Amino acid sequence: MAAAYGEFELDIPKVMRAQLPAFFATLPAAVLTPENVERLPDGAQGAYLLFLDTRLVYVGKTDAQAGFRGRLARHAQNVRHRRGLAPERMSFKAARIFVFSTFDLETMLIEEFTRLGGERPAWNFSGFGSNDPGRNREGQAPAAFDRDYPVDIDQPVEAPPPGPHPLFEVMLALKARLPYLFRYEADGTGASAWRGGHRDMMWRTIEVPAPPVTTRALLLRILAELPPDWQATVLPNRVILYRETRTYPAQLEALRREG
Repeated sequence: MAAAYGEFELDIPKVMRAQLPAFFATLPAAVLTPENVERLPDGAQGAYLLFLDTRLVYVGKTDAQAGFRGRLARHAQNVRHRRGLAPERMSFKAARIFVFSTFDLETMLIEEFTRLGGERPAWNFSGFGSNDPGRNREGQAPAAFDRDYPVDIDQPVEAPPPGPHPLFEVMLALKARLPYLFRYEADGTGASAWRGGHRDMMWRTIEVPAPPVTTRALLLRILAELPPDWQATVLPNRVILYRETRTYPAQLEALRREG
């Protein structure tokens, strides 16, 4: 090999460890609201931090598909209607990174912030932001995040206008507007069966009260019109409505037709 020749490879992980946490320290945090998330550049990707009050609780990264807007909008949704967790306590920082390498940026940042802060960000590996686990998995132990901050059905929810409405129309409105999963039994099968609902939900009407209206209030009105063997079960991360009488190991409470 010629004496005048050499090979140089930039140690990107080393540079990231040395410079990225310090760069984050220079950024001010913004409250995790849809409006603030929408101000981020469309399609931008990189790394981000979530804070509860001033405590770092989550380190994440985006990919080309989600970008900052998609990922942080999902997190902003996940922290709503949770017991002990007011959304206004949440803030974020985001750093766009133009060149990604093959190394695990998220793991590296978790390790570095753990070293710098003396503790691992509490919500990493806690189940925060996990996907829907699917039907027949309600018996599983809840994730740590859901145990600490279970869903709160006593929060006001955006409901249809006051007055009589088809029961299934209200069900669809709840499913679309709740910040956590609302699943109900349906006659059909497949991923889109929920669109058709259950025959017991058809041709029935409920009276939507004047706002503010809570999820609990709507569920009780729905149950009052359904046959008596229907049950709404509040689990740490979701609400399910099935034609059953059952106690789930992790349930917070079960609602049934009064009387």
